[in-house]
Amino acid sequence: MKREQQPMGTVFGDALPGAPALAGRGRVTVGFREVEWSHADQLDVGRGKVNGAWQTYTRTLRVAVWYPAIDAGEDYACLTDHMGRVDLGNLKPFTMASRSLLGANADTASGKHPVVVISHGYPGSRMLLSNLAENLSSKGYIVIAPGHTDNTYEDFLKERSMESAMVHRTLDQRFVIDKLWELESEGFLRGMLDLDRIALVGFSMGGFGALRTLGAKMCQDMVERLGDLGYAVTEPAWQGDSRVKAAVLFAPATMWFDERAAMDITTPTLWVCGTADRTVHYDKVRAFAEKCTRSDRVFVSYIGCGHNVANNPAPVCAQSESWEIYKRWGDSVWDTWKLNNLNAHFVTAFLDARLLSGDGMQYLTECDEKARRGFLEGTDAGVMIDLWNRA
Repeated sequence: MKREQQPMGTVFGDALPGAPALAGRGRVTVGFREVEWSHADQLDVGRGKVNGAWQTYTRTLRVAVWYPAIDAGEDYACLTDHMGRVDLGNLKPFTMASRSLLGANADTASGKHPVVVISHGYPGSRMLLSNLAENLSSKGYIVIAPGHTDNTYEDFLKERSMESAMVHRTLDQRFVIDKLWELESEGFLRGMLDLDRIALVGFSMGGFGALRTLGAKMCQDMVERLGDLGYAVTEPAWQGDSRVKAAVLFAPATMWFDERAAMDITTPTLWVCGTADRTVHYDKVRAFAEKCTRSDRVFVSYIGCGHNVANNPAPVCAQSESWEIYKRWGDSVWDTWKLNNLNAHFVTAFLDARLLSGDGMQYLTECDEKARRGFLEGTDAGVMIDLWNRA
């Protein structure tokens, strides 16, 4: 995309009038690149059994990376995502404007930066939460968003897609976290990653994977339903990835955990869910979060909102499509762009408090007689926040 300034409010992640205090972009120049990483000896769920046995393969992940950069006049990145789905025969690419510079040199003189890994929903794409990724990177974070093979719009499996998600989500997330050490020691981000300050963000099945990565074990009933794939999701020795210092869970799929799994979580978490979510069910998510009593939790509820609490807004080309297509990004009550602004505000506050030891918690805990801290009067309508400390 040629270097032309897009008006404010036209690029996903922009702060609209009345957005809360921390919703706007930061002052850091953002670069954007895409890479491919290969994970050897992974279970080939999509292929199925060969001669009665599950096979392994080298699993390739396409990964989007946003990072602090040097502005040398590069063009803005033009991001590509898709309507429809390949297995349904209606896949259509579309492009999105951005405010990140394509292939720009990383600002290696700027020191170490905290890292955020974003895991998309089911199905989804590495671009589905680009609004949040670019926003956080403009505030000094390095953001890594993998596309989860077998579960993206481009490669969604006709069979065993959910089984692949159950097996691979946490493995993909842990693999990406492993790769951060390689990025730190070599390549275009060398010397820039603060490996003591890593956060994980998951939406829907990405949230399911995040809970697994944090240590939650799947309930025995679900393990048994997976049949002879059950061994791939039972890890008795796994106690959670202590490298993750904070996690954000957007409408996470908690239905495959029983309440005992909540006690496996010790990492501080921010939960975001719509009260009308009929996909993962608000009441179940909230009840599970309440039971995570070994961790500090912030729970943000959007009153009347459905499942799509984190996605980018719908592209213009989707506005002439059916609701069946449009609903990937839309909500019947809430404006997605407003949700994006709220999320940027709350996630910025939470990560500031947990990774940077800043004063971001004031934006999650304090109200006056007119509005929640950081909001203009009347603009916090529909938002409810609960704060639960570890026991």
